[in-house]
Amino acid sequence: MGGGTAADTKTTTQQLTPEQQKLVGMSMPQWAQFANAPMTMPTGDQAVAGFTQPQVQGQQDILGATGQMGDVTGSAAKTNQYLSSGAFLDPGSNPYVQNAVKAATNPIYQQLSTQTLPQLASGGAAGSGVNYGGSREGIAQGLASGLASQAAGNTGAGIMNTALGQGLQATNQAIAQAPTTAGSLAMPGSFESAVGGEQQQQQQNVLNANNAAAMFQQMLPLLKAQALTSGAGALPGGSTTATGTSSSDPGLFADILGGASAAGGLLGGLGKAGGSAGIMGLAPLLGMI
Repeated sequence: MGGGTAADTKTTTQQLTPEQQKLVGMSMPQWAQFANAPMTMPTGDQAVAGFTQPQVQGQQDILGATGQMGDVTGSAAKTNQYLSSGAFLDPGSNPYVQNAVKAATNPIYQQLSTQTLPQLASGGAAGSGVNYGGSREGIAQGLASGLASQAAGNTGAGIMNTALGQGLQATNQAIAQAPTTAGSLAMPGSFESAVGGEQQQQQQNVLNANNAAAMFQQMLPLLKAQALTSGAGALPGGSTTATGTSSSDPGLFADILGGASAAGGLLGGLGKAGGSAGIMGLAPLLGMI
């Protein structure tokens, strides 16, 4: 024979201690405050510090010096081109060397014309018994002029070599120093920018601190709610209660037994003989089970 079906239900209830209930109750307003308050983030000047006045001034000064820097480097480039062309090695094309040679040789020729030749023409020739304007006088004057020219040539050559070497060295140094010289024109602006950068960094630090404090104030309700809820869970005590109900169908066997009991009760009033007959009448039904 077949049986019936059964259905079970179960309910679990968490029971908090009074202390836990108090902490949870205190956390609920904090949860609600955080949930209902809009989050705000810093933007614009509140998030990033702008350029300071020294920074702006320094940038303008550096930009203003670019013209002078270009002049310095441009002049160095032209000089380098002149030196590499070979023209610098020609004394005739170098006015600086020519001026130095002229300055050194002029005294030699001046002494020849103002002292040596007049002496030969007057006192020197007369003392030697040579007639004025004679061949010996001319020879002496020629020798004096030759010696003066030789001295001037030697002097000029020495000056040319020395001046050329010194000038070449100085020019090369100037060319090598041109980037440093040009960069020095930007030094005032660089110093101003450096000072302004320090000021901007400090302003950014202040903004960061203020923004962090503002964000903490927005998160504070959440932090409080989490701390109170976690504290309630950490407290000892509390209990869990499970309640449930179940129902089942007894089936045909239980129905027959229930019916037999009822029939027996009814037949009991008919006496012993009636009762026996009633039970005997139920025998065929019991045989079906």
